[in-house]
Amino acid sequence: MFSCNLETQLNFIQQNQQHLCQEDAKLMNTEDVLPTENIYLPSSFLGSFADLLAVAAALGRPTFFVTMTCNMMWPEIVSQLQLGQDFTDIPIMVAHVFKHKLMLLLQMLKTMFVNAGHILYCIHCVEFQKCRLPHAHILLKYAVDCNIILHQSTVSMKMQMASASGGV
Repeated sequence: MFSCNLETQLNFIQQNQQHLCQEDAKLMNTEDVLPTENIYLPSSFLGSFADLLAVAAALGRPTFFVTMTCNMMWPEIVSQLQLGQDFTDIPIMVAHVFKHKLMLLLQMLKTMFVNAGHILYCIHCVEFQKCRLPHAHILLKYAVDCNIILHQSTVSMKMQMASASGGV
């Protein structure tokens, strides 16, 4: 039943692209909606992030909820830009760099807390923000709760690309 409902929603979204784009443009106080070959999901669409929460509800509260946002100023992206271009002109490179860094982060998260036992689940979804940059939500649950108190705080970190990885 859920998949039938989701398919109906997605068909409606595909058939009403122009109208949905205009509605969101009004919410953002902009007049122009640039045509795109991508399927535009409205801000009201609950997709894979809602699925993540449903899985987590079934398997138990995650030990960590991590978000990762692409930075348009990452050197791997900026180095590929030609004069006058911005990150929206090289979407494949942006996605490639983001995926590579996401895989590095996931590997690091899986090996970071050795005293917490084995991982019960590690699930993630990637969404594209309205600014056209990818953004990931990661839910991670260890067998033993970590004794780190980070209640309602933000931890920011930088990952250095390993030179041995061959670059992106």
